[in-house]
Amino acid sequence: MNTTPSPAVGGFAVPSDDELDRWRTIADPPADAAVAAYFSTVDDDTPGRLFGHLVRHTQLPPEDRVPAIAEFFETASLRPDWVDDDAVARGQSFFDRLVSHQFAALYFASLPSSYAAAKGVQVLHMTGRLRTDTERRLNETAQFLMDISAPGALAPGGVGIDRILHVRLMHAAVRWMIANDPQVRRVDDLDPPRVLLPDLIWSASWGLPGNQEDLVGTWLTFTSQVYATFDASGVEYTDRDLTDHLHMWRLVGHHLGVAPQLVPSTRDDADALRRTIWRRQQAPSASGVAMTEALLAQANHHMPRLAWPIIPTTFRHFLGDEVADMIELPPGNWTRHVFPVMNRFARIVTRNSAEHPLHARVSAFIGRHLMDGLLDEMRHGDRPAFEIPDHLSKR
Repeated sequence: MNTTPSPAVGGFAVPSDDELDRWRTIADPPADAAVAAYFSTVDDDTPGRLFGHLVRHTQLPPEDRVPAIAEFFETASLRPDWVDDDAVARGQSFFDRLVSHQFAALYFASLPSSYAAAKGVQVLHMTGRLRTDTERRLNETAQFLMDISAPGALAPGGVGIDRILHVRLMHAAVRWMIANDPQVRRVDDLDPPRVLLPDLIWSASWGLPGNQEDLVGTWLTFTSQVYATFDASGVEYTDRDLTDHLHMWRLVGHHLGVAPQLVPSTRDDADALRRTIWRRQQAPSASGVAMTEALLAQANHHMPRLAWPIIPTTFRHFLGDEVADMIELPPGNWTRHVFPVMNRFARIVTRNSAEHPLHARVSAFIGRHLMDGLLDEMRHGDRPAFEIPDHLSKR
């Protein structure tokens, strides 16, 4: 094991393996304390109902309100003094300008790369959210990105901050239920299973559910992994675009409870940290394969049959064969020859958006409205709500 810090990249000291091992024992103490206080005040037979209130409303009903939750919302909403509001706004505009490319990167790279994290993916498998309803989880993630990237969403009192804090409390509530639910068998040392197990198991050797390394790893799938996908697909952008987008996501990371020393501020730093965490955490697991199978099935469901051959090839194009093999994606095929043409087209379109403000505004308007319409259609007009699965909430 590497016991010394990795070389600093661009002024950012990538944590050593020992340091990251310690971060796996830390999750989100403020949110965990608030949720523990919340559940300590209620009857044991009602956590599912209270969970619903917890993740849907900033203001809880009077019978469920506890000081710890109010204090959490007050303190977690505070802005750090380094925030540049203009940079945040430009980062949100960058998302809007390339919104369709952002969601392609989410689907074909961010999500499947996180499924290859053999320890971190176990909590997704345990809660069953992606295996039982892939579309709902994708809608939630897409809506979250739309909400935090809307103009003014990350200003004090903005809808984006509200959504982020709800996600934080949802993660903390899942941790509380995994730690307290009698259906979950807790063991000390178990490698991520290569076959699906019939019961619910959590191993201490995986770290805490939603620990700091996994949390910043997820943060990297929305930043560093997205930029790598843009590069692989011919999307053009400027250094200023990435600097502003990273600044926006640093603010998101702050409100998500990521330790500040784990959050890089440059592309090089983010890439270096991603390589380190991927080296440590990506490995085959039955849970990762199950998540990927559900994602692939969802793609086939929404794409015309004629497009099915290109789907696994697209995943492999962005992930690389090593990661794709870990999550048992089907092999690539002749459709790989399409990508040079697609890349040239993306380069032309995104170059125009980057160079011409009017084109950028039109692209953002069309892209956001198309995504809004697609999400509305996929959820049949209902905004997705965060929910805990039945087998963890019915106690």
